[in-house]
Amino acid sequence: MYIVTIIYPKTADTTFDFGYFRHTHLPAAGNAFGPFGLGYASVFRGQESLDGGDPAYFAIWTLSFASEEGARNAMKSDAGREVLADAANFTNVTPVMQFNTSVA
Repeated sequence: MYIVTIIYPKTADTTFDFGYFRHTHLPAAGNAFGPFGLGYASVFRGQESLDGGDPAYFAIWTLSFASEEGARNAMKSDAGREVLADAANFTNVTPVMQFNTSVA
């Protein structure tokens, strides 16, 4: 399993349309990344930090792929670039993306 994490930092003026993300962006990602071995996608909305303050991240999105090669090819594909560019339609922050491997 190979995981891509897309993290949306919380700023003073962060906007994030979870309705658009859920009903438009997520299905588009499934269509774009499915041929590259996408197994599942999970989205988490940041609620608060451990001390009760604002969360550091407004949202965290994890994408599980069958292989590293599939994940990297998905992100480089034309359809993948379109999905990533669609972020401008639901948020005003630039997401932080990283590739991850499972250790446990």
